[in-house]
Amino acid sequence: MSSDLYHRAVQHYSQNQHAEALAVLSPLLDRPHADAEVLDLAAGCAYAMNRPDRAQAYWERAVAEHPRHAGVDNHLGNLYAQLEKLPEAEALYRRSLDLKTDVPETHNNLGNVLMQQGRAADAEQSLRRALELRPDLVPAHYSLGKLLMTQARVDEAQMHFQHAIEARPDWADAHLNLGNAFVAQQRWDEGERAYRAAIELNPSLTIAYQSLAELLEKHERYGDLESVYRRLSECVPDLRAAHYNLGQVLYRITAFAGLERLDEAEAAYRRAIDLEPDHVQAYIALGNLLKEQPARLNEMLDVFRRAVELAPQSGEARLNLGGGLLRVGEYAQGWPLMEVRYDDAWPQRPIPPPDLPFPRWQGEPLAGKSLLVIHEQGFGDSFQFCRYLPMLKAQGLSKLSVVWALEDPLLASADGVDVCVSAAALHTLPPHDYWCFMMSAPALLGTTLETIPSVTPYLFADDRRVERWRDRLPARVPTVGIAAMSEPRPNPFDTRRGSNAPACMPLLGLPGVRFVNLQKAPVSRAQLDTLPPHLRPLDLMDDVQDFSDTAAIIASLDLVISVDTSVAHLAGALGKPLWVLLSTNPCWRWHTEGETSAWYPNARLFRQTAPNNWDDVIARVTAALAEWRDRN
Repeated sequence: MSSDLYHRAVQHYSQNQHAEALAVLSPLLDRPHADAEVLDLAAGCAYAMNRPDRAQAYWERAVAEHPRHAGVDNHLGNLYAQLEKLPEAEALYRRSLDLKTDVPETHNNLGNVLMQQGRAADAEQSLRRALELRPDLVPAHYSLGKLLMTQARVDEAQMHFQHAIEARPDWADAHLNLGNAFVAQQRWDEGERAYRAAIELNPSLTIAYQSLAELLEKHERYGDLESVYRRLSECVPDLRAAHYNLGQVLYRITAFAGLERLDEAEAAYRRAIDLEPDHVQAYIALGNLLKEQPARLNEMLDVFRRAVELAPQSGEARLNLGGGLLRVGEYAQGWPLMEVRYDDAWPQRPIPPPDLPFPRWQGEPLAGKSLLVIHEQGFGDSFQFCRYLPMLKAQGLSKLSVVWALEDPLLASADGVDVCVSAAALHTLPPHDYWCFMMSAPALLGTTLETIPSVTPYLFADDRRVERWRDRLPARVPTVGIAAMSEPRPNPFDTRRGSNAPACMPLLGLPGVRFVNLQKAPVSRAQLDTLPPHLRPLDLMDDVQDFSDTAAIIASLDLVISVDTSVAHLAGALGKPLWVLLSTNPCWRWHTEGETSAWYPNARLFRQTAPNNWDDVIARVTAALAEWRDRN
């Protein structure tokens, strides 16, 4: 070997002049049997120039021509490991260790490829051997920590990550993994500090942002969560997930905090779509945001349609388009799309179909047949859609059975119902000819906006229960049932369906009316306790056992005032005069304008004029109730 040429090449390499180094080595590389050091340096230069194919060729030549060179074996093993040629890398590391058994870096490298192959015990042995040889080998501490985390040996893992950070405080990945260990130990504050340290050290480390975001979301720290996604969108501006997640956080802040920041959320969603025009989830999120603005219904439908065009098989996209069409009264187009909610082809379907030995009804003639109708989703949905039970029976059914969530006879009061049992008793029923979900009835019966079966009542309170509850209600004064408080819901914007106790005080203070609480849920009832005693409605709900009791109370009242909850649908089904308080983003069944309901002719609708503002609604309801009181 020409030592002058080699040393000149080494000098160029040390100054990051890799192309110049290769040029100097060229005469030495042209020799039939080049030295191992020359080939190794040439490979290193090629690798530094982002030419892994050329580097691989030099190292493979070195291995072939110098089969007992531990350093070359190790370097080619590293390249193979990066190329995920793991068995080949393992073989080279083992051969290198046969030649030099005490090289800690090679033991560490071998441990890493064994870990990637799922051979945890062998990997741990190799990594611990590396640390025996060199206790301050930082990469081995880091790798062993990651291995131990996969085995839920969190305390040991944490120790090794901390060793790595003590030696290399600027290693962002080590801080990230230390944060993971702290979170696994439920040491939330320390985990947060570790994640933030990782981000400060590497502002482009997206996984650190995501880990920090998951921690903040777990503790519902949405303001901090917004800051995290804003910084990520600034540091990695072309990352569509950063903008999409920022939009999601802003949307949620709007729901929970009452801060109207939909324009910011919309901008974030649209930026995500600009970066990834086929980002279906961003279209779905944008469509749901547009539902908050009734004047933009056409835009909402266009966005949902685009999501379906991009992903025709997406159950979520089709379900959202279906709900949007129902919202604007396009029932003929909307009902079929809503059927995807229980589709076997959608793994995340929200409604799992029952395991029954007889077929689902899809519109076949029912004369002389038996049909099992199954409750789904909320109680309010059952109260709204059980109006179809008499229509089904009228098609000539020999037997109509109903299954719903509770051991409660209320649905059996609908005309035509032969059997009504709880969901727990579903599989005790004898076989039927068909089954169907209750909320599929409108689609199967071809309901349009003009043909909604709107005759009420179609549910009936038990006379004996009515008599019993009527004796407990005030006499000689108009009685008004109220269900106006909000209750936590999975969808944050559903939480905005309800008002709160302070907002209702002007209404509850109206003289000459006795209010009766109709809400049994704990959060709603707890709000009543915050009111001055003279404003609290009569609360009998401790003695209410089921919806049949609630129906008997409603039947004994003069009027029901409710937000969009099961109480409103129950009062509507019973034919009771009903006033419904609606947010600016009401459920599809209330549509988006008007004071009347196509579903409940006995209902009067009071709509918000501004998002999250119940004061104006309560003021109008209070004035209307004063007029009603004076007439009664």
